[in-house]
Order: sequence, then structure tokens, then C-alpha cells
Amino acid sequence: MSEWYCLGTADDYRDGKPHALRAFDTDLVAYSDRAGVIHILDSRCPHMGADLSKGRIVGDTIDCPAHRWRWNGKGKCVGGSPKLLPIRSWTTEERDGLLYLQRSDAPPTGRPVRAANAWW
Repeated sequence: MSEWYCLGTADDYRDGKPHALRAFDTDLVAYSDRAGVIHILDSRCPHMGADLSKGRIVGDTIDCPAHRWRWNGKGKCVGGSPKLLPIRSWTTEERDGLLYLQRSDAPPTGRPVRAANAWW
């Protein structure tokens, strides 16, 4: 069973900066690529544990603030590293202008929906 968590307005993550998040007892980083697609990764660099939310966005990747290793939105290490250490990426979905994060690592079993009594 998958769970979805609303992170707020999607456009808030499209400012060219990394955003620190905490969801499901995990430190995360959110950023948007050049096409405006929002990606969410575990926030800790697998090399030395640096906080990726303190890094910068370079093209479609996020750059580690410690050694400038880079990861794409799928969590693949694509630059700067002699070791291609992956990082966990999370499933997101944008609906009605809001960004949702899926808790489960399993393929989505449902879609986020707005409750009938939701204020938004």
C-alpha cells in the first residue's frame, strides 16, 4: 500500500534552488530540472554525508556541496565522482498545482486525490 504526502504548491520548488524537506522520518532534498520537473532525493550524500540541500542545481542535476559530485533526478551519480554511488529517488506526482511524495518504494498503487471536504 502506498501513502502520499502533500508537500505544498509545486511552483514553490521551481525557483532554481534545492529545498530541504523532512518526510517519513527521512531528510530529503527537492529541486526542479530545466524542464520544470520536480525531483526528490535522499538529502545525504552517500560519500561523506553532506547535506545536498546546501548544494546547488547545475542543469538537470544537484551538486554536492562537499566534493561537487552530481546526481540526476533518478538518483544516478552523473559527474564528479570516481565512484558512481547512487542515491534514493522518490516518486512524486503533481496534481491540481500541488506536489505529492509517495512513501512506498514500490510502484504506485494509487494516485493522490483531493478529499471531498478539503479546503484547497
